[in-house]
Amino acid sequence: MITIAGVKTLLSEVVQSIKTDPKRKWEKSFDCYLIKMNGQTYATMDALMTKLGEYVANEEGKTSVQLARARGDGSTGNSAMTLAPIARASVNAADVAAIASLMTTGDVGNGITNKSAHQTDPETGRIKGGAVSVSEFYVNGAAGRRATKRTEGTKVSYYYSKSHTANTYQYARLT
Repeated sequence: MITIAGVKTLLSEVVQSIKTDPKRKWEKSFDCYLIKMNGQTYATMDALMTKLGEYVANEEGKTSVQLARARGDGSTGNSAMTLAPIARASVNAADVAAIASLMTTGDVGNGITNKSAHQTDPETGRIKGGAVSVSEFYVNGAAGRRATKRTEGTKVSYYYSKSHTANTYQYARLT
């Protein structure tokens, strides 16, 4: 998470804020730099954008190898940083009640089963860090969709995957 003006903010929330603000322009490399900025504090969103701008400005004249080294690993294509958030009322119709139950109780019951540890951070799509706890849930059975609960500090967020083919997920953040 990144703290902006005293508010702990998920990386995917920062991405959404930048992409939906008409006075800001999203740069493809921002996602890599936001991951590097994870855990940092900024007085304002403008201060965060200034830091992102500094990273992009430092790319000038670098080779592709130097750029790869400077950027590091970005998010994966199936992560919450990449996928648009989804309203919990607009998930698969058969899952709406189960997702509502999960987001209210945080645990199994009412169509949510099989809470188990999960090693992938849904925000980035990469292996989770030590400060992050992630649980996977079956939504309406083992053959169905998946929900993921992510906890970092006191902030809890939920993610939905409309399929689970070949053990792959889509981590759309539920709103």
